[in-house]
Amino acid sequence: MNPPEKFVDNLFGKYRWVVHIFFWMLVLAFYVTFFGRKNSNYFQTFIFVGLLMPVTIGTTYFLNYNLVPRFLMKERYGFFVLYFTYTLIGSIFLEMMIAMLTFMLLAEVNIKDMSPASVDVIFLLTSLLMVVFLGVAIKMLLYWRTSKEEYQKLMRDKVEAELRFLKVQLNPHFLFYTLNNLYYLTTEKSERAPQAILQLSGILDYVMHSSKSIFVPLVNELKQVENYVALELLRYEDRVKVETIVTGKPEDHTIGPMILITLIENAFKHGVMKSTGQSWIKLAVDCTEAGIGIEIRNGYRNKATGNGIGLENLRNQLNYLYSEKYTFKVKAGEPEEFSVKMFLSTPK
Repeated sequence: MNPPEKFVDNLFGKYRWVVHIFFWMLVLAFYVTFFGRKNSNYFQTFIFVGLLMPVTIGTTYFLNYNLVPRFLMKERYGFFVLYFTYTLIGSIFLEMMIAMLTFMLLAEVNIKDMSPASVDVIFLLTSLLMVVFLGVAIKMLLYWRTSKEEYQKLMRDKVEAELRFLKVQLNPHFLFYTLNNLYYLTTEKSERAPQAILQLSGILDYVMHSSKSIFVPLVNELKQVENYVALELLRYEDRVKVETIVTGKPEDHTIGPMILITLIENAFKHGVMKSTGQSWIKLAVDCTEAGIGIEIRNGYRNKATGNGIGLENLRNQLNYLYSEKYTFKVKAGEPEEFSVKMFLSTPK
């Protein structure tokens, strides 16, 4: 919340009664000036308007704190119009009664321009409605502002919850086979077992901690891609060749968590898992001042393109993180080759 909004909140919170008093003093000054502009007898006009003001104030507060929240805000428009009409009729009646009593009490005073004949009922109604509608408009503006803030908070919470869900999407099969491989390596007392355990713990730690951040350093994401590939190679060994090329300065960039890992996971799932022969995966990351260019290609020997839930979740994540400041293209044009290209603009 910026300083002006914070100031307004404090003003209408701690000093609400001061604001209300100041508002009605302005209204009183306006009425006295408006009614007394002809006869220039502002003192007696002040008395006349002061007697009418309680009706205007009562009508405004009755609308704002009774009819508006009970009927208008709950979309019960018929009841609101009905009771609103009754309220205005009652207010006008009271105003006319007060005006008549005032003229009777001041009949002995020489006030030429404040005789009953000089008061137009339409003029009196307009003057009342003007302030009442102004008060209701201010109240509706405050209602709208509060509703907007609540809606924005709800949407932020929703987006954060969906992002947390999208970030934690490692294939359960990956964990299952990795743990099986680790078990095998430990039983064989392989020298690769400790390193594999560190790589798996690194990925799991990254998943848990990155879910708390909107963006993470690109170098951290690339490191976890290395860990992921190394663990997958425990499973596929020499049956897949993975090549990663990084150009530019990745240390100067950030990226949404799990974006690269999702791409690698999808390539293994659809380009290696479903293939019985030799497979390959190529990941290229190009870092420029404008943003990050990413291209991943993999071979496949079936009709499935791999454009499934993983990439759909990734697209949703990109929508949340980058809005319209990204490009995302999926292509299966080359024979037995599937590719995903994207460009992520540098967040301002």
